[in-house]
Parts: sequence; structure tokens; C-alpha cells
Amino acid sequence: MQNFSQQPENRLTNWAAPTRPPLEGPESVLSEDEELRQAYERLTFHVENFPLGAIEWDCVFGVKRWSYQAEKILGWKAAEVMGIPRQNWPCNYPEDEPLVAEAMDRLIEGKESHNVVCYRNYTKAGKVIWCEWHNSALLDEAGRPISILSLVQDISEQKQAEQERDQLISNIDRENQTLEALVQQRTAELARTVERLEIEIARREQRDRQFSAIAANLPGVMYRAIIRTDGRITVPFISDGIQKLTGIDPMDAMADLWGLFGRVHPDDREGFRERITSLGKTQKPLEHQEFRIISASGKLKWVQDNTHYTWMENGDVIADGVMLNISDRKQAEVAMRQQVERERLLGAIAQRIRQSLDLNTILSTTVEEVQQVLGCDRVLVYRVWADGTGSAIAEAVKPGWLKVLNRVFPEEVFPPENYQRYIEGRICALGDRDSGQTLPCLVEFMKTIEVRAKLVVPIVEKDTLWGLLIAHQCSGPRQWQTGEIDLLASLATQLAIAIQQSELYERLQVELSDRKTAQCQIKASLEEKELLLKEVHHRVKNNLQVISSIFSLQSSYIEEPRILSILRDSQNRIASMALIHEKLYHSDTLAKIDFDDYIESLTSNLFSCYNISPQKVRLKLRIENVCLNLDTAIPCGLLLNELVSNSLKHAFSEQDSGTIFIEFTEIANQQLNLMVRDTGRGLPDGLDFKKTNSLGLRLVRALTRQLRGTLDIKNSHGACFQITFPSPQGL
Repeated sequence: MQNFSQQPENRLTNWAAPTRPPLEGPESVLSEDEELRQAYERLTFHVENFPLGAIEWDCVFGVKRWSYQAEKILGWKAAEVMGIPRQNWPCNYPEDEPLVAEAMDRLIEGKESHNVVCYRNYTKAGKVIWCEWHNSALLDEAGRPISILSLVQDISEQKQAEQERDQLISNIDRENQTLEALVQQRTAELARTVERLEIEIARREQRDRQFSAIAANLPGVMYRAIIRTDGRITVPFISDGIQKLTGIDPMDAMADLWGLFGRVHPDDREGFRERITSLGKTQKPLEHQEFRIISASGKLKWVQDNTHYTWMENGDVIADGVMLNISDRKQAEVAMRQQVERERLLGAIAQRIRQSLDLNTILSTTVEEVQQVLGCDRVLVYRVWADGTGSAIAEAVKPGWLKVLNRVFPEEVFPPENYQRYIEGRICALGDRDSGQTLPCLVEFMKTIEVRAKLVVPIVEKDTLWGLLIAHQCSGPRQWQTGEIDLLASLATQLAIAIQQSELYERLQVELSDRKTAQCQIKASLEEKELLLKEVHHRVKNNLQVISSIFSLQSSYIEEPRILSILRDSQNRIASMALIHEKLYHSDTLAKIDFDDYIESLTSNLFSCYNISPQKVRLKLRIENVCLNLDTAIPCGLLLNELVSNSLKHAFSEQDSGTIFIEFTEIANQQLNLMVRDTGRGLPDGLDFKKTNSLGLRLVRALTRQLRGTLDIKNSHGACFQITFPSPQGL
């Protein structure tokens, strides 16, 4: 733990700059400031150019300083991490977080002034690297953290080297266990020989023994070869592992080097020769080389040759190398590639099934993909029909082999007794038709379609054998691998799903077509009925207008004002109903009428009928966009006609002017509010509207009941009639 008894400026000066004798006066202050500035610049320069990244934290582990080397190691710039607490760092590796937290807690708690921790971090590019963190904490006299500094370096290569070293040591230990007894025996014999020989010879033999022991215990083959300037190649040493690798005795290999080169696979010899030829042209060591060899027993093996070259002054090149048998690794890589390809194929087929419902396209694509992945001569989908016959409905075949697409096979080719076995999941993997394990009739049939080996997987859909997915090898026998069998079985399951989806799609298409036909018929019927309803509304409107015209003609023969008023009121009532039918006739829908437009038309007709000038009586409307059906619109229109007519006739004298207010709004609980108010003389005093003989008021009460509403009449500064009734949508 660092003690904070010394001022920061003094510590910085003592660390980064030479001490000078103190000065007196103002010059002393300026000199110290300049000295501190220069010291800070030097310190910053060294931190930024130090090979380790420097990160300074505050007391809550927020980043205060982020050096250039930290940016190079972790990838984030200073501006991207400044102030971010360490717990929220994007470079934290979750599995190592407890180790980091423990180390930082020890610093904060004062248990350590410095510690070194190795753990993994993410770079900005998403790469995982190993880092070594040197952490130190500066605390004040009370033990509180003032500054925390971390120095970080990338040790990924070191970690990798340590892992490789540990693996190599582990391999050596295993070999030592098997050869320990032999080494001990040879060591005893050599010890007795050393006693009889001179010291120099003894030392040389001891070195040879130690090197031989190391070479014998290391996996693979160790060798030294010398490439002469004249092109000759000599092998002064090769370990015993050459015999295990190639079957050639080490002494024979050293004596006949070209015989050893002859074990290289013919397809890899050219690259091997180019590697040796390039030694005379370059002074740079070549990377390791992988090639195949054929052992004395005829077995093919993969070898990795790792060689270090030393160029001598005389022009010779010394090649010290290790050859490792990597056959198991290569086989694992091949198996991995096959597994990846199988998974890719399954994913592609599943994707096509999700994207397309065309069964023929899915089947054709499947057989083509399987034929390429397995490398077999023919892949087909065999459809089993209800009458026992079958045919190939999809096929992928290599050029030169017989095509069986759309060929119908009789029932004898696939007997009924095989159905149940395939439904239960039986898979037929036949490696060779001539193995003697196949019925003669089946052998003859396979010959007619040029099949030597086959792999058959059932396609079962809803507990029914729909068909078979078949792979044929026509050119010769074939041992079907487990991965290949699993691949076809998985594809058969996917195809069963595709078949089920395709059949469902076809049924839906038929249902959709039937539904569209029915919808067209219903639409035509509705259009015909709408046309008839429009004609009905048109004729009702015409008939009402005829009645209104009759009243108009009748009024020309009547001179008594009271009767003329009655006829005009009746004519207005008929006109209000005719107007509704006219609006419905011109409306896009016959079920509802736009009452906003209706009210404007109705009031305009009433003002014209009573010959009222808009300058004398103003009309103010507050109408929401409300649509009413016919049953509500007619009584509501008659109500509005009676109330507006009453105001136009009785509210204002010939000399008076005023305003009529009409409100039609929608209120809470799906209720509609119709209010007609004027600023005229008001209703007569003492009028009991429930007992009045006025036809208009009686109609208002009756129409309100018809609407299932309530009527509220107020007589203050004019008459106000307010009717509240349920909206047609709420009934």
C-alpha cells in the first residue's frame, strides 16, 4: 500500500525530473511549475510509448486515463471507455470476472499494494486474448484509494506456447513410461563403458545418448539433413520413429534417401521437390508442409513436416525437423467437413420447405443436393402408389448411368410384406449386391437398373408409407457410413413434413377457391339488393314529394291562415322524411345516413319555406360527425323539423332578430344529445308541455319516446329543447 504523506507534485518531480536547489522569490514558483510540466510531458511520453498499456482508474474504477498501447491491445479508443466503470467494460470476459473482482478488492481493502493477474479479455473486434495485468493502488493516510494504475500486456502467444509445451511434455511423459525400463538398462551399460573410455569420448557418448533418448521419446520422427551446394542431400541422423511411420529401417532411410522420398504420394511429390529446390534461392525458413506418404504396408498416412533451416557459410543448408503423423487429425477434419456439409444440407432443405410449398421443386432439389454430398451415382425419390406399384418421381443421376425417372415399377418390385417394416423405421443399407446375402431375384432386378450398392430410407407420412428416399452406387460396392445413413433418415423426416405441408396447401387452395366463388356470389347478391333498396328509397322519396306537392296545390285553394299553417307544417314534416330517403339514395351505404349533412339541408329548407332571412335569424350549428340508421334518422329528423319550425314561427317577432343554436353530439355511455335553442321570446308562462294540445309539442314527446330518450325543456333567455337518446350502435 502506498502512503499519501508526500504531495503529488513532489512525488512526480522526484520520479520524473532531477532535483534542483531551491530558489527564492517568484522565479522559484515559475521554475517549479515549468519543471512539473516538463516532468508530466516526459511521464506522458514514456507511458504512451511503453510496450505495456497503461490504464488509470478512479476510486470507483471508472477509467481516467487510457494509453495508446492500451488502445492497440484492446482496440477501444480512450474516448470510448473514459468514465465507464470497470464492471461495465465491453472487454470483460464473464467467466474470468470473479478473478478480476477478487484482485481489485484486495487492492481496495489494502491487503496488497500490487498484484499481477492473468485473465482473458475481449478486443473491440470480438477476439478473445490473454492479458497480464499489473495492478497497483495508491491510498491516502486513511486507507482510501486515490489512484489505481493497471499495466496490461497481451500474452496470448505466450499462453499458446505454454499450452503447446504442456502438451509436448505430457506426450513425452507418456512415452517415457513405456521406455523407462529400456532407458535404464541402456544407461547402465553406457555408464560402464564411460568408465573404460577417456573423458572426452565419454562426454560425447553421453551427449549422443541424451539426444537419442529425447528423439526416441518425442512423437513422430526427428531428423537432420544437409543440402550440399552441389545438390546432394545427406542424412546424418534420423530417429527410430521413421520405421513406425513408414516401415523403413532408420539405417536404410539414411543410406537410401531417394527411396524414402519415393514413399511420398505421387500427387504431393511436386510440392515436395519445390520446397527443396527453393532452399538455394532464399534465406527465409519455409513454413511447415503437409503431405501424404505410402508406408511399406501400403497404408496411406498424412504427415506434417516442421523444419528449421540453417544456412552455413560454405553455402550448405542444414535442415533440422520433426515429422508428425497427423492422419487422425486429417480424418477428424474430413469427418467434421462431412458433418458440416450434412448440417448445411439439412438446413437448406428445411429452409426451402419453409419458403416453398411446391413439392416437386423440394424433391428435385433434395435429390440433387444429396447426390453431390454423398458422391453416389444416383439418388431418387420412389413414390409408393395405392395399387402397390411405384415410380421414381424425382431423380439425380451422374452422366453415363441409366435414368429411371417416371418409370413405373410393378407391385412385385416392392412386395406388401415390406410395407410394415419400413413404416416401423427399417433402413436398408446394402453394400454389395454380389455379397451372397441378397435374394437372386433382387440381384437380377438391381442389375437391370445398374445398381451395385444401395441405401434405402422410408418416407412415412401419417403412419403411412408415402415413399422411399434411395441412394444408388452403380460403379461398385460401397460401405455406407453411419453419418450418411443419419443424413438420409433426417432428410426423409424433412420430406415427410414437406409432403404434409404441400397436401395441406393444396386443400387450402381448393377451399380458398370455393370461398372466393361464394364471396363473388354473395357480393353480386348484395349489389343487387342494394340496387333494389336504392330504388325503394328513390320511389319513397318521389311519393313523399308527390304528397308534398298535393299539399302545395291544396293550399292554393285555401285562404284561411290557420289551415294554411297546418298544411305547411305537414308539408315540412313530409319533406324532412323525403330528405332522409334522398340522402340514403345518394349514400354509399344504405345502412346509415350522415346526419351532419342532413341537418344542414333540413334547416336550409325550413329557412326557405318560412321565408326567413339569414340576416334576421342567424343559425349556428355544432354538429359532430354522427351516422344514424333509418329507424333513428326519421324520428330524429321529425324532431329537428318540429323544434326548428317552432323557433322560426314563434320565437321572433317581425321586428326582432336572434339566433338559433343546434347541437348534435355524442356523449358518454353511447348516448346522443340533440339540443335546439333560440334567443327569442321563450315559451309562454305557465305552459305545461305535458298537457298542451299543441300538435308540435305532442309530436316532440311522441318522437322522444320512440327514440327511447328523455326530453328536457328550459325557458330562460329563449326556449331550449334538449333530447338525450341512445346511439344506434349502443342498442
